[in-house]
Amino acid sequence: MIYDSDKALLKRYRHIIAALVAYSIGYFTPLAALQTIKDFKNNQPNFCEWYLDIAWKRGLNDDNAFLDINRQIIKGAIKYRHCADFKFALVVVDKNIAGHESLGASWF
Repeated sequence: MIYDSDKALLKRYRHIIAALVAYSIGYFTPLAALQTIKDFKNNQPNFCEWYLDIAWKRGLNDDNAFLDINRQIIKGAIKYRHCADFKFALVVVDKNIAGHESLGASWF
């Protein structure tokens, strides 16, 4: 179930969320991408599995590393938004805004 407050944020950050979904190759659902944005705005680390994998491969394990990884992923996603997958991810985000929650990487 997608709450109205989340729908409003999905709509507000629609393009960034779609970019995160596309950049993650479907790892992020729109709500998971929204959570990374919330964490970024609140200056809190995000310990999703993808970020844990990145940190492990880099030999990092403190909160600042996860803050930096989140910042890098968001920045990379914004640059990535010009790819063809971005348009497909926008459709997924729009469906979530309409109330049809994505439960996995079903858009690709």
